[in-house]
Amino acid sequence: MEKIRSLHRHVSTRLATTALASAVVIALCVPTHVRAAAFQLPVSNAAGFGRAFGGGSLWQNDPSASYNNPAAMAWFTSPVVQGSWIGIDISTQFHGSMTDPSGAPLPGSNPNGGDHLNNDGSAFAVLPVSDRFALGFGLDVPYALVTKYSPDARFAQFGTMTSLKSIGLNVSGSFKISDTFALGLGVIAQRTRAQLNNGLNLGGTAYASGATGGIPTPLDEVAQINVRVHNWSEGYFLGGEWKPTDDDSLGVSYHSRVGNRLTGSYFISYPNAATAADAQGLINAIPVLNAIFTGLPGFGAFPLPELNGSGSNSPASAVLNLPAFVNIDYLHRFNDRFSLGASVQWTNWSKFQTLTLSSQGVNLITLPEHYRNSYSFSLGGDYTLNDQWTLRGGVAYDETPTVTDTRETRVPDNNRKVLGLGVGYQATDRLSFDAAYEHQFVSNATIKQTNQVALGGGTIDGYAKDSGDVVSLTATYKL
Repeated sequence: MEKIRSLHRHVSTRLATTALASAVVIALCVPTHVRAAAFQLPVSNAAGFGRAFGGGSLWQNDPSASYNNPAAMAWFTSPVVQGSWIGIDISTQFHGSMTDPSGAPLPGSNPNGGDHLNNDGSAFAVLPVSDRFALGFGLDVPYALVTKYSPDARFAQFGTMTSLKSIGLNVSGSFKISDTFALGLGVIAQRTRAQLNNGLNLGGTAYASGATGGIPTPLDEVAQINVRVHNWSEGYFLGGEWKPTDDDSLGVSYHSRVGNRLTGSYFISYPNAATAADAQGLINAIPVLNAIFTGLPGFGAFPLPELNGSGSNSPASAVLNLPAFVNIDYLHRFNDRFSLGASVQWTNWSKFQTLTLSSQGVNLITLPEHYRNSYSFSLGGDYTLNDQWTLRGGVAYDETPTVTDTRETRVPDNNRKVLGLGVGYQATDRLSFDAAYEHQFVSNATIKQTNQVALGGGTIDGYAKDSGDVVSLTATYKL
């Protein structure tokens, strides 16, 4: 058995580094389809979701302004604290064919469904210091995702589970320059964590490389790779608000790019290589697998797992730069009962062209992403029934930054239409509650992709049909 393990380590060194590079980089570009392009989330509350985010945070005494547009805090007349819960349920149905490099159907269960479940929240506080100056504080989740498919799905080599979450802590301030104009500035610190589980089709890798001479190998879906990375990063944001009349507000805000160099570790296990036949298959494939990586530059030696063990950790790092974005918001009050807001957001996704993975100071692989800049448009309003109840509604249209040439099953993203509905209840002079529901109608996402050779070289040809639901609850208290 020791001989088997020694030979196994010899063949797996370069295979593992290349597979790791592909898997980690792919893991960091998976979206959560929730009212924003790619894996960006709106930092809002139930009232905002009910309006489909129309008007942004220009609404009276909305403490989410402490992050979205800090200038709006200048018109707060009393301290306000707020907490929100956001539940996200995304469903994905894939339709199409999946084959290995030889053209044969991939083994496993039919991956026609995937669930993306996520629970997030936010907390904000605004403290007026004077009639012209206010401070804001926030705990929010500006980026998050959970993508999960069955581990035995036919496209396990294309990814089985991916998660990413950035939790932000922000501090901001606003200053009212005149009775009609204010400026605001803030800083944010983000804690980002990402995890990936992915299958490795070693036999497909050998075949796709051409090293087998067209002869399939018996190593289908032997390996599993698990990657975990994390880091702290920082950014800034600023905004301005102008009130040309008592019934109109216009706001502009800018959020800077946030650079991330995620570091952590990975391990590879071989849960299906527990029998003597599997072990013999590994031994027989050693010359073939070695030939695949002959002459490839930049691959060092890394600790590798036991044949039947849980694996040992090896270092990993990846650069993920979260894009800058600009918001323009407008709010108009028609009368004491009805107000309507509109918003446009532009996100600088075109800077997201490639992703690079490194290990121990060596760049292992660079993958093309070719994202494009995207826009989001929203319109929403409030209708006050009486002193206690307020009804809300809104619609939005979001562009995806992904492009057909590089879209994959981990990123089944496309343009979407959003419908939001909400209700507010003023329980007392100080305490209020809000609830909202959003549904997302996502256009079918064409997926025609050949996988990285290191992950198996399989092909998918079809489309993903997505839909999403968001529920949010908020409590607000005026001190």
